[in-house]
Amino acid sequence: MRETRPFGQALLLSGFIITLLSILLPWWISYSALQYQEQQIDDRLTQLTAVESPAILLPGMAELSTEQPLAADNPAWWFGQMAGNHQRIMGQTTVFYRLDTRPATMRWLQLSAPLTLTTLLIFTALYRRNRKEDETKTHYFKSLLLDPDVGHIGSSDPIELGIIGLHRSYGSQIEDLQQQLDVAQQQSYQDSLTNLGNRHAFRRDLDLILNDENKLAIASLMMVRASTLQNINIQRGFQAGDQYLQDIVRLVRKAILPVLGARAYRISGTDIAVLAKGQCEPLAERLGTQLNQELYHYQHIHELDCAGYIGFTQLLPGQAAEQVLSRADLALAQSQTNEPNSWSLVLKNNDDEDMGESQWRQRLHSMLSEDKILLQAQPAQIRRSNMPGYNEIFTRFPNEQGGTYPATTVFAMLQRLNMSMLFEQKIIEMILQQIERKALPGQRWAINLTPASLQQNSFFIWLERVLLRNRETSASLVFELDEQVLQHQRVTGKRLMELIRRCGARSAVSRFGHGYGSFRLLKELKPDYIKLDGDLVRQLEEDSTNQQFVRMVVDLAQRLGCHVIAEGVETVEQKQLLESMHIDGIQGYLVAKPADFHTFKVRAAI
Repeated sequence: MRETRPFGQALLLSGFIITLLSILLPWWISYSALQYQEQQIDDRLTQLTAVESPAILLPGMAELSTEQPLAADNPAWWFGQMAGNHQRIMGQTTVFYRLDTRPATMRWLQLSAPLTLTTLLIFTALYRRNRKEDETKTHYFKSLLLDPDVGHIGSSDPIELGIIGLHRSYGSQIEDLQQQLDVAQQQSYQDSLTNLGNRHAFRRDLDLILNDENKLAIASLMMVRASTLQNINIQRGFQAGDQYLQDIVRLVRKAILPVLGARAYRISGTDIAVLAKGQCEPLAERLGTQLNQELYHYQHIHELDCAGYIGFTQLLPGQAAEQVLSRADLALAQSQTNEPNSWSLVLKNNDDEDMGESQWRQRLHSMLSEDKILLQAQPAQIRRSNMPGYNEIFTRFPNEQGGTYPATTVFAMLQRLNMSMLFEQKIIEMILQQIERKALPGQRWAINLTPASLQQNSFFIWLERVLLRNRETSASLVFELDEQVLQHQRVTGKRLMELIRRCGARSAVSRFGHGYGSFRLLKELKPDYIKLDGDLVRQLEEDSTNQQFVRMVVDLAQRLGCHVIAEGVETVEQKQLLESMHIDGIQGYLVAKPADFHTFKVRAAI
């Protein structure tokens, strides 16, 4: 636009100059004619004799006067002095005359009018054309500023080239900014330590799955909790903690590599989530088993009490994200109540699980403050008359509807809300009160300890103080720990066993007999009791290998001074076969079902 302005100004100036010339040049011609006319009259006047009368007008004169000047007015002022008074002296006579300017004026008008009009028309047309071209160019350049694709191919216009160059420069800058924005957006959805998606990316993809219009689309959510991270950070430093977390991520990536479309995210300091298409149960069986083995191996190499826990749940379009996350968290909590590195599957919500954390916390605190925990005892039948009775104590948790909450759900929520130790302590105190109150001599009472008890040093201190407070009651206590838990937490397990023994109580290994590693555990821990796993008992009649294994366990345990009790005995045939192996006692529905302490006391009296 700026480049066209000088040309428009030059056009206007040229038009003005040529128009002026169209007026001045004819005027000059007419003026020259008047000069010639004046010269002709002067020549004629000089030829006249003084006798002749000059009163007669000569050609080219408009007025003539002798001795008396003409009027001072100038009717043809545009010719200046040439149209005014002229004076000549003829002898003794002064002659005054005025030229006839009408022919010159007419000639001037006849010449200048068409020239001026033509000039104005031509330059007006040129100016309008120039203005139109300017407007067209202005519109074109505006369009070019908005869209460089409208440019003419091969154009040499400097303005057009400048605009296209500007577009290219801006386009390059926009591309650079877009790339930077993409990188920044990717970083905003990526965890810096593990390079996994972060919780924002997880929530975005989870919402996409749950809002899928295909209502038949099924996906699964796996959660892996690196539960030892805090202990490693405290004991070995944050660098070791970061390495541990990266190792867990590596194991998760290795496990999900064959799963098409599976994506992993780090959604909190210790939790890693995996979203994958497909049915949850087969996926959980495959990934859970594989990761369980990988985590056991990692735990053994790095001498940890536990490497992590795994939880699975199903995703269906239309579900609320909060429900899905609640189920996944519950599955993790349930796995944490089992042996180290275990996995758990929760497919759907029930009414109890649908309660929020605040509701669960309130109800659990109510159970603690109001002693809303039911204790039941299940006796074992002891074959030897010189052995004290053995009674296992179970806990039940009543709900608002008059029934009971599933024990696994309660223990999972306790783990989730970090209340396990409070309940462990409360249950032991209630058991001690019942034992002291019922005063049943010659009986031993077995208390199941959860895996969480091995993870709290403060629990060890508390338990020792409680057991030393009343050694007589402590002598009747037997603390049971699961073999799988002890297998993978041998250091803390051995420490707990020694504490129990030192305080006068006894120890038992429950669910014993998962393999030949059981014999090594028996040798190292030397418990007072071992309780055969119910799976061994159920398969005992049909499996001769099982029978040989049980015989070996009974023989070795009794040689080491350890009593053997079989759990889950439900048939007479199982009882007879076990008695033929000289087992010390049997426990199960064949003997008695769990009952409250009052009923148990009545049975004992009979």
